Amino acid sequence: MSGRLENRVVVIALAVLAGMLHGACFAPLGAWPLAFVALAPLVAATRGRGGLAGLALGWIAGTVASTLAVVPWIAAAARHYFQQGALGATLFALGVGQLFGALHVAAFGALLPRLGRLPSAAVRVLATGAAWTALELLRARAFTGAPWDLLAHALYAQPLWIQAADLGGAFLVSFVLAASSAAVGELLVAPRRQAVAALGVAAVLLGLTVGYGAVRLRSMNDAEGPFVRVALVQGNVPNPWRVDAARAEDAFRAFADATRSVVPSHPDLVVWPENAVSFLLAPNPRFGRAAADILGSDGPGLLLGGPRYVADGDGHVRFFNSVYLLAANGEPVMVYDKRHLVPFAEYAPLPRVPWLGWRFDAPGDYTPGVVPTIFPDPAPFGVLICFEAIYPELARDLVRQGARFLLNLSNDAWFGTSAGLEQHLAMTVFRAIETRRALARATNTGVTALVAPSGRIQARFPIGVRGAWVVQVPLRDGLPFYARAGDLFAWFTTLGALGALAAAGRPR
Repeated sequence: MSGRLENRVVVIALAVLAGMLHGACFAPLGAWPLAFVALAPLVAATRGRGGLAGLALGWIAGTVASTLAVVPWIAAAARHYFQQGALGATLFALGVGQLFGALHVAAFGALLPRLGRLPSAAVRVLATGAAWTALELLRARAFTGAPWDLLAHALYAQPLWIQAADLGGAFLVSFVLAASSAAVGELLVAPRRQAVAALGVAAVLLGLTVGYGAVRLRSMNDAEGPFVRVALVQGNVPNPWRVDAARAEDAFRAFADATRSVVPSHPDLVVWPENAVSFLLAPNPRFGRAAADILGSDGPGLLLGGPRYVADGDGHVRFFNSVYLLAANGEPVMVYDKRHLVPFAEYAPLPRVPWLGWRFDAPGDYTPGVVPTIFPDPAPFGVLICFEAIYPELARDLVRQGARFLLNLSNDAWFGTSAGLEQHLAMTVFRAIETRRALARATNTGVTALVAPSGRIQARFPIGVRGAWVVQVPLRDGLPFYARAGDLFAWFTTLGALGALAAAGRPR
């Protein structure tokens, strides 16, 4: 069936190499072709070994990958948001990288030796792809869910390769990439005939993927209307202003000044990012009046992020991370409350983390919203606030409720200029393909962009500048298969992986 590599130094080096290839797929390096082979060294290194050895090798690979791809931006966010020193921020980032980056790769490594006992190379390739996909699904669902930097996301700027996401989501693309890696791994350790069979399976999968992509791209015309004209405003407001009441007017003025430059072009909607105002709008009506002065009496609506509170009637209040739609007269007409909150930043999964200087001791955590709100004008649209864009089920909810386009309002300033900015953008590309809806992003510092229903990034604007840009957002109807069926493919691969593991354990 296969050969075992005996040199321990070589085996460990292969695990390290797998982590380096995996991590290098994503920004800042963005070496996307490596996604087709990234897992191959780990497949080879674990062949013929026990589960514990596979677990250790997978942990090495996962730790290296997460350290390259996610630890730097998490550390940057911890420094800016929690105001931590370099050591505390780095330790926090390493812990998050282990929980949401290294553990599932370690589990994958533990499964590989057993899957390697399957007699058919073709089945091993498919089973390995299925196991990887099942673990990505688990990572997306377990705890709070963290579908960040799924293997598929490395290909976000390659629309030809990712069109199948409208069938099975990012998980289907990850399956193809993991199977491709498995075939290359077979080439390193399997007998020649079996290696050829494995490469044949991978070639078929890759051919189907690129063929489907070509057909879908030819069938879609992103330049076809109808359209709405949306002004995306990037205030480039420094983070300290957001927590300093004395700078609230300065922050508002930054967005207002940028907005004035696009109002004469008569957009249908003006969009400011998440928490563009860091104060409560209800007790501060003068800001609504100021917005009306900017928009004009016959101007567009203004969509902006800001906190909201609701009195419980027992002397307590609940706070929400919300998005308001203001009419041209500055009056709020609709609101959406963020449904999926970020742990440690918006609610406390632990009672207290003293060394982080916990921020939400008073008045309390944010409360999650429950309604996938559809704003009716200028055309039905739904909103994803910040990290909500990484969860495909939230986007599916919105298009099932009738959204014809999507907006992602985010404040990624906490990332600084780290790779987190680009990685966040990458995931929104998949939401556009999965739902076949255009997705426009309005951010505080970047990346402000427009993603077409095809997944092509039609416009992106400079990071770290103040400005406003009007984009033509195409409106679409109908539901692709993934929007209707959800993660059916990922659950199917999970069953397939369990079946393969059971088959591999039977005596022969």
